[in-house]
Amino acid sequence: MKFYIVLGVSMALTACGAVTEPLPRETLAASANVEVHPPHASTPALLSGYVERPVKGPAAWRELNDRQSPNQEGS
Repeated sequence: MKFYIVLGVSMALTACGAVTEPLPRETLAASANVEVHPPHASTPALLSGYVERPVKGPAAWRELNDRQSPNQEGS
């Protein structure tokens, strides 16, 4: 019951609010303006940093981690 009271009060206050006019077209963002054509962003190649790692048999996991680590600080 309390929920309906809170909901009713908030709806009544919202209905009494002032209606605002939309902004003029000149103040809209460039992406919202039909006449403006933004430049396309260049996208990097999807597989530019790909390193092939073929599937092999079981091995010591720590050695594999050290070998495949980007910073190569293995012991």
